[in-house]
Amino acid sequence: MKAPSPLPTRKRPFFFELLCVFGLVYFLIYALLFIAGFFYSGWVTDAINLYTPVSQYSKTGVMLFMGFSSVLFILAFSGIIVMLKMRKYGYYIFGVSSLILASFQLFRPGISFIGTGIIFGMLILFGLYFRRFR
Repeated sequence: MKAPSPLPTRKRPFFFELLCVFGLVYFLIYALLFIAGFFYSGWVTDAINLYTPVSQYSKTGVMLFMGFSSVLFILAFSGIIVMLKMRKYGYYIFGVSSLILASFQLFRPGISFIGTGIIFGMLILFGLYFRRFR
């Protein structure tokens, strides 16, 4: 007869936990930056208009962009928290918000492809664990 192990068994794979920690930090930092940009949208608008004289942005437009982006990053963050509990609907929340963010970044001129690649890469890597979700 086999003796019970004194160490608890892991429900989640180790690499999945590392991926979740990276995702939580990544999306939390961006969410906080966009929330700060939302509250200081007047200053952000002045800075954008000062350094990009070709196009003039309004405070309302910058505020809407910052608010919409912060909501999407918060949704992706909350989707990762739900995925830590190994729930499928967390992947759906994360997937929809990540696809909206990544598609916006792809069609917006001047945005680096590195951030888009990170979001797509995380979406694919989380998808590898989808069958383990309940």
